[in-house]
Amino acid sequence: MTKTELKDRLMASVDEIEAAPDVLDRVRVGGARRLRRRRLTTLAVSTMVVLAVGGVTLTGPSLYHQLTDPPVAGVPVQNDPYGFLMKGHTRGDLAGDQNYLDQALAAWEKSHRNSGNRDRGIFDRMQGEPQVFWAGKTPGGRVAIIGQYSDLRHHDNIQLDREGVHTLVGFVADGTDGKPAVVADSYPAPGVSLTTGFVTRNTLVVLDTGKKVGWSPAREYDDSNGSSSRKYTQVQFKNGVGVVKLPENTDAKKLALHTLPAQGPSDLAIANGGVNTMGNSTPDDRLWSSDIPNDGLWPMSAGAEQLAGDARDTFTNTVGAAADPEHYMFSASLWIGYGVTANGSSVYLGEQQIDTDASRVYAVLQPAKGKAQIIGGGEPNRGAALPVQIRLPDNQGWAVAAKDATLSYRYGEGAWSATSKHALLIPHGEDVEVKVETPARTEIVVVTPS
Repeated sequence: MTKTELKDRLMASVDEIEAAPDVLDRVRVGGARRLRRRRLTTLAVSTMVVLAVGGVTLTGPSLYHQLTDPPVAGVPVQNDPYGFLMKGHTRGDLAGDQNYLDQALAAWEKSHRNSGNRDRGIFDRMQGEPQVFWAGKTPGGRVAIIGQYSDLRHHDNIQLDREGVHTLVGFVADGTDGKPAVVADSYPAPGVSLTTGFVTRNTLVVLDTGKKVGWSPAREYDDSNGSSSRKYTQVQFKNGVGVVKLPENTDAKKLALHTLPAQGPSDLAIANGGVNTMGNSTPDDRLWSSDIPNDGLWPMSAGAEQLAGDARDTFTNTVGAAADPEHYMFSASLWIGYGVTANGSSVYLGEQQIDTDASRVYAVLQPAKGKAQIIGGGEPNRGAALPVQIRLPDNQGWAVAAKDATLSYRYGEGAWSATSKHALLIPHGEDVEVKVETPARTEIVVVTPS
């Protein structure tokens, strides 16, 4: 084919172009590993009509482009979220340091073979030359942010709105040897938060995408009502980047970014912080997540049998409704204690883990009439003989639990109560002790004082 014939063919009407017969098969081969905006106990329903094909969710426009608009290599796709990285000159106070820029670019090109995204094929069809969008000094050392075009194609481990040329992003910081090294890289994947920030030492660096953005050091919990939430501080951008010096002892895996005002799950992510530290699986921090006896349903008192059928749903739904609405995911309790207090109120006991936070324990107190109340017990004392102890309000006693243990209680030097396995509801009294018996040992525990 001559150059003229090739040009004529490329200029042909799209009416002559047919979708490949295997296009839906290729759509089904999605990068399910990237679809992490999921819930273990709830399913968010979008108000937009979507088509779900084998784990890949396509909106109407996205599906149209998949089937009717094959891309032309070398031409960036429309609405490329990282496309702005390739426009204009290098920004930042190190923009004129050519030696540093060369080192950062060399680190970028060298990093591809060891990237966690390599098996997604994002480096297979790189286009043109990389460009340093921003280079500057931060409290955490020198930083560079690099963009480069890549012709992304469907792959065994990738998901795309459409094939074509997209902009990749690379986050560069000084390594332990003082030389530039790539901290993380990313590509625009549909259905997940856009990675716009990364952490280097004591500093959070955030890309300016033209939106008002807030950052949060950690989720806050209120044990008085079982609620959780985040407070966001607005990121101040300059020359396309925001630099935040983090408070001392900030835990990167608890950080979060969010477009302001924050509503619902965040559309922004931190490359090496927050939920991205979960990798390809959920970091299960639940107190008891395996070998749960009796299907995880543990009666705690006489008369508890009537609560068994709804115990799991009652606890999970009540505690879940009070959880941070901006959470990414949560892990529900695999065990539920349930019982009846002296005044006839129902009590449900369990735990919940949100995102990468430590699991926390809760009691749900449901009176015969009125609204349920959540009492937070904080993080369980994992090394203790009786790791779960929650005092109930209004002198209704305590709810305690220790998996695989036989439990009983007494007041002062009085007689021991009847035993209960795994979980126990203790009526209010003075000088309460709990006997925790396991095949390995027996221990007497003084519960939270009145």
